[in-house]
Amino acid sequence: MSNRSIAERREASVTRAAASVHPISPVKGLGSYVWDADGTRYLDWTVGIAVMNIGHSHPRVVDAVQRQVAEFQHLCFAVGMHESYVAVAERLAAIAPGPSPKRAFLVNSGAEAVENTVKIARVATGRQGIVAFTHAFHGRTHMALSLTGKADPYKAGFAPRAAEVYRAAYPYVYRNPYGLHGDDAADAYLAQLQDLVKTTIGESEVAAFLLEPVAGEGGFIPAPERFLRGLRAYADRIGALWIDDEVQSGMGRTGRWWAVDHYDLEPDLVATAKALASGFPLGAVVGRESVMNALEPAMLGSTFGGNPTACAAALATMDVIEDEGLLTRAQTIGAVLRERFESLQARTPRLGDVRGLGAMIGLEFVAEDGHSPDPVIVQRIVEDCRERGLLILPTGTYGNVIRLLPPIRMSDAELTEGMTTLEAAIAAALREAPVPA
Repeated sequence: MSNRSIAERREASVTRAAASVHPISPVKGLGSYVWDADGTRYLDWTVGIAVMNIGHSHPRVVDAVQRQVAEFQHLCFAVGMHESYVAVAERLAAIAPGPSPKRAFLVNSGAEAVENTVKIARVATGRQGIVAFTHAFHGRTHMALSLTGKADPYKAGFAPRAAEVYRAAYPYVYRNPYGLHGDDAADAYLAQLQDLVKTTIGESEVAAFLLEPVAGEGGFIPAPERFLRGLRAYADRIGALWIDDEVQSGMGRTGRWWAVDHYDLEPDLVATAKALASGFPLGAVVGRESVMNALEPAMLGSTFGGNPTACAAALATMDVIEDEGLLTRAQTIGAVLRERFESLQARTPRLGDVRGLGAMIGLEFVAEDGHSPDPVIVQRIVEDCRERGLLILPTGTYGNVIRLLPPIRMSDAELTEGMTTLEAAIAAALREAPVPA
C-alpha cells in the first residue's frame, strides 16, 4: 500500500467532488504527528480541521473507546436513554458559557448542530428570520449551506436555499470598508447590522442572530468584543436569540472552553462538534434551559446522535483538557505563535495581518500593493510546508489566509519545529513570488 496506489483506487471509486488539500494517505497518528502510507512523518498543524485538539490517539481516549465498544455499541436514544449520553449532556451544561441553567441535545456533526439551533430558535421565539453573516461557514447540509457565506465551493449550484435567511456584514476589521479601527470599526458594523434589521427584515421577525465568534473558513477572524456585546444587547432588546457557532473555536481551541468565555458573554444557544469527541462523530446543541425546553417531546431526534462510543470519547476528551491544564496550554501556544509571527509581520509587508484567539491563529497574506488578497502565495507556502514535513491549511473567503491549528498539548520542541518550518516556507515563497511588471 502506498500513497500512489490509494490515490489510484480513489480515482476509480470516490467522487471528484470530495477533494483533499494534501495528496497523502494518512495511516497512523500519534500525538502531534501523522504518518502517510509511504512512511513519511508530518507534524500536524491541521488536526483534522480543529478536531484532534488533544492530539492523535491519546491513550485515555483510546482506552475509553475500546472499553465502550466491547460493552455496548448503540441503541438509539429515542428507544432508550443510555448513561453516557446523559453524562455528556451534564458536562456540556456545566461548562457552557454563562450562569443560566443549561440543557443539551446530541447529534452527529457541526452542521446538524447548527440546523437544530435554528429549529429550536424558531420554536422558542415564534419567529422565522435568521440573520447570518458574511465570511461565515456553518456546514454543508441544506440549512447550513444556506447560512454559509461563501458561494464557491460551498453554495454554488445548490438551490433553492432555505427561506428566511438574511445576511449581515461580519466585523472583518482588517478589511472594513469604513477605514476605521478598534471600537469605531465595531460600532460601524453594529450600526449597519441594526439598520439592515430595521429596514430590510423587521425587528419583530428575527428569531436569532447566528455568528461564529471567530470566523473559521472566513479567515480566522475574531469578532471584536465590543461587537459581540452590542449584538447581545441588541438581540435582547428586540426579543431575538443569539446562536453561537463554536464548532471550530470551541473545546479549548482558543484557551477557554468557548471563544465567548474570553468576554464573559452568554449566548442563548451554542453549537459544538469537531474536537468534542476527538475524531468520533458527535455534535451538540447546548443552551439556556428556557429555550431548549420550549419544544415538545420528540420534536428533536437523531438516530446516531449521542452514540455511546462517541460519548465515551467526548467524556475522555473533556477529562484530558481539564486534567492536563490544556486551556492554559492553548493560551501559551497562542501567545508564542502571535509573538513569533507578529515579529515576522514587522519585517514582511506581504504578511498583512496576524490575528486570532489562543491556539487559533490566522496569517493573512497580501499582494505587493499591501492590500489585495494573495491566495497564490498561500498555496505555495502550504505545499512547501508539506514538503518540509509540516501539514497546514489555507482558509479565508479569498483563500489568502493560513490557519494555524496545532494540537493544544504539543511540546515546546514541536511548537518550535513547526514555527521554524513555516517561517522557512514563507521566506521561500516570497523569494519565488513573481516580480510585478
